[in-house]
Amino acid sequence: MSKPQIMYYHDGRHPHIYRYEPPMYKEEYIALVDELAGTPIDAISFCLGEGRTMLHDTKAGELLGHNQKVWEHATFRRAYQNAKYLIESGDDPLRIICERAHLFGIKLYPTLLVQRGGIEHATMRCSDFRKNNPHLEIGAAGDLDPDYPGFDGLNMKYKESQDERFGIIEEAMTDYPADGFELHLNHMPYFFHPNEIDEGRSIMTDWIGRVHEVVKRSGKEKELAIRLPDRI
Repeated sequence: MSKPQIMYYHDGRHPHIYRYEPPMYKEEYIALVDELAGTPIDAISFCLGEGRTMLHDTKAGELLGHNQKVWEHATFRRAYQNAKYLIESGDDPLRIICERAHLFGIKLYPTLLVQRGGIEHATMRCSDFRKNNPHLEIGAAGDLDPDYPGFDGLNMKYKESQDERFGIIEEAMTDYPADGFELHLNHMPYFFHPNEIDEGRSIMTDWIGRVHEVVKRSGKEKELAIRLPDRI
């Protein structure tokens, strides 16, 4: 399988599922692929939900809004109801996007926003995992200024943090016909306490190696892409 020359990032939310009043039909959902048919784009980098929660039929992660009783924002209500309708109709959003892309000869790389803030950043979009495990956040030790940009991000030194993130990736590569995977490290690029950066480098290297292994296990020709900040 040739390597993609032009990859197109689609966040799967703001120009898409957030905008449609429920129910969103399969034809509307896969239109994001149809828009690219016949263009030089040969791979789509497709974002899996908003990082903390997903918008496909995940068992390893959590569906956006599954734990929400009262909606204070119509956008997120729409996203939940649309995803739920598609899933219950037998049209798993990630699967139908993979299949539609392949119909046009376009590769599909699921993309995970590896780091996101905690419940204060996403009251209606937060996973139970994040709600129930604030001790896994970078600022949990209590020795950081709350204004530190990675304060409420997941601390990847913890196995629980690593495993929760990895499970979503493994599921996407094992249960879906994806052509590779992309780690989106560009958003909130803080993964360890600032006093533990040296130790963190080794931990992150090992974790990314683990991700690479599961990608290659699903097919030797499949690739792991990594999106990094353009400056340090």
